[in-house]
Amino acid sequence: MSQLPRPRRWAVLAAAAGAGIGSGLLGTSLHGHAWYPGSGDLVVPYGAALALLLLAAVSLFVGLWSRSSWVVVACGAAAYLTAGALSLQLGSFGMITNNVQGSVWLYGIAVVTPLVAWLVWALLRSKK
Repeated sequence: MSQLPRPRRWAVLAAAAGAGIGSGLLGTSLHGHAWYPGSGDLVVPYGAALALLLLAAVSLFVGLWSRSSWVVVACGAAAYLTAGALSLQLGSFGMITNNVQGSVWLYGIAVVTPLVAWLVWALLRSKK
């Protein structure tokens, strides 16, 4: 079975940036969904969890396609910068507010990215 050639560096950087920005935009639009069971103050931020799952899947794909765990870090950084820019409260605009869903989404990016980078590193190492 022949192996596909390694993608070019510009294609890898474009894929990491595009996947990260796309995940940041889609995840930000998804993160606000929550479930409020019962009448208490309990909040289940399922939108933020799904947004993090989206980021993990996209960055895993890009990392395995490029055969580099550092691409996962670049993808996560692009997603974090996008979400951070959308969280700026400029006048009346700000898509990520200071609530449970916003905190899970923003801090979750910083947790999911290194975990997926480690997973890509481990998967690529096991193939050698």
